[in-house]
Amino acid sequence: MAAARGFITVATGRREYYVLAHNLLLSYRFHTKDPLPFAILCDRENALTRDFDDVVVIDSPKRSFTDKFRILDLSPYDESIFIDADSLAYSDLNGLWDVFKDAPPFGILGRACPPDSDRVWLDPGNAGIYKEKLEYLIICQGGIYYVRKDGLKDFRDTVDYILGHYAEFKFRLFPSVPSDETIFSLACSVHRYLPPCTWSHIFGYYPDIKRFYGLDIRSGVLEYIFNWQKEGKHYPENGSFLLHWGSVATRSKPYIQEAERLRSASEGKAVRPLRIAFACAGAWFRSAPAALIPNGIKSAIYKLLHKKQ
Repeated sequence: MAAARGFITVATGRREYYVLAHNLLLSYRFHTKDPLPFAILCDRENALTRDFDDVVVIDSPKRSFTDKFRILDLSPYDESIFIDADSLAYSDLNGLWDVFKDAPPFGILGRACPPDSDRVWLDPGNAGIYKEKLEYLIICQGGIYYVRKDGLKDFRDTVDYILGHYAEFKFRLFPSVPSDETIFSLACSVHRYLPPCTWSHIFGYYPDIKRFYGLDIRSGVLEYIFNWQKEGKHYPENGSFLLHWGSVATRSKPYIQEAERLRSASEGKAVRPLRIAFACAGAWFRSAPAALIPNGIKSAIYKLLHKKQ
C-alpha cells in the first residue's frame, strides 16, 4: 500500500544529477528524526537510487525541466512535496507540511501580483484562452512544490495545454524553452491557487544571496542576506529550511564543501580536504571548454579524478 505522504525529487540524464539527488536525500535524513518516504523519478536505476524508498523510472524522459511535470501523475504518494535535486536541507523538512496544510491540490511558493504589474512574467494580452480568467498573475521561485492527487486532473490538463502552446504565451522569463516555474505559475493563476507564502520565507536561492553570515550543514546553520537587502541588518524572515543552489552553483567550492561536510558528518568522520580538492578539480574539468582541454583528455582526467573521490 502506497504511503499517504512523502517527498520526491527528479534526476534524469547525467550522473551528476543523481549525485545531487542523493546529497539531498542524505541531508533530509540527517536533519530529520522521523523521516518520511522519499522517492526519486529518474530515467534509470543505479547505485545512487538504491537508498531512496521508492524509485520510479520515467518512460521516454525528456532530460529537461519538463521531466518535473511527471510528478503530477507518477508520484507514489497521495500527497507529495517536491524538492529540486540541486538543494540541500538545513533543517527538518517535515515542517514544510505545515506550510502547505491549507494548500490546494497544487501548492506553489511565491506571490500574486496584479496582471498589469511590471513584475509579472506574462503580458495578459498574450494569455490566450486564459485572458478572461486571470484576476492576478503569480510569480514564484521553483524548488519546492506541493502535490495532492485528489482533485488534480483539471490542473494537470491546464499544465499540458500551456506546455503544448508554450511559445504562444511569449513569457518574459524563459520565452522559448519551457520552464516548470512559468508553466506552474500560470496554471496556478488560472485555477486561483494562491501561494501560502513567498518562497524567500522558506528557503534561500544561492544566485540571489549577497552574503552568508553562517553556512554549515552539519549544525544546520544557514544565515544570509539576499541581494535586495541591506548589509548590517538582521532578517529573521529569510527562510532556513533549505538552500536551493541552482545547477551551475553545485559545481562551486561552497556546494562541494557542504556536500563533503554532510557526507563526513553522516559517516561520523572528519572532513577530508583532499576529497574536496579532487571534487573541485573534477567540477572544473567538467565545465572547462574543449578549446582549453580537448574532450578526450578532459574525459580521461575526469574519470581519474572521479575514482579518487
